Amino acid sequence: MKLLLSDVLSHELMKDLEKYVELVVKATSTFAEAVRLLNEVRIGEARASFSHVIKLLDESGALKSAVEDGVAKTRLDPGFKEEMLVLINLVDDVGDHIKEASREFTILPFLEIPTQLRTGLIELLAAVSTMISKLADIIMCFIKGDYVKVEKINNEIIKLEEEADRFELENRSLLLSMGDRLKPQAIQLLVHDLNNLLENTADLCARVARRTRLIILAWLS
Repeated sequence: MKLLLSDVLSHELMKDLEKYVELVVKATSTFAEAVRLLNEVRIGEARASFSHVIKLLDESGALKSAVEDGVAKTRLDPGFKEEMLVLINLVDDVGDHIKEASREFTILPFLEIPTQLRTGLIELLAAVSTMISKLADIIMCFIKGDYVKVEKINNEIIKLEEEADRFELENRSLLLSMGDRLKPQAIQLLVHDLNNLLENTADLCARVARRTRLIILAWLS
């Protein structure tokens, strides 16, 4: 018999989980907007948006603790609780990566990066932003018990992960081909770190999707 998350978690706890995921998604969309503003040389607005990203993720971190405590206190199978806590922490890792990327963008002279490489970073970010939006969709379907849609979105996220991997590789190749032309060396290191950070965020999104699917198969189907 199919079980729903509402059969094992309180209504209040599920609402907190929804809000937690929504905050991470909102922070990501704000981050993407900040990068767009930066690319349009709207520096003051971009910095304000990056600061808002940090604020949103600090708020989500406080809510994450409440969700963790709520799950830990439930009288559920220890194995199921552990799976849920791992899932929550994976979502938190996604938020942490976006927060770190925001901090790196505030110190990176983005407009000094050659156009082709800058475009590549924006394309990678677009793929990651879409993945995080779909991550929210998969969690909401998980909460509502729409397990067929979870499977569908999981497959979409896998394809987006492959796209993100391709962008990351292209950016890395560009960075290597530019060599000493991209100066100072600190910019090279920052671009490399940012490219890697965004690709790791994509990997985390895929892990959240797979973990959600496995929880359903192992515990709720």
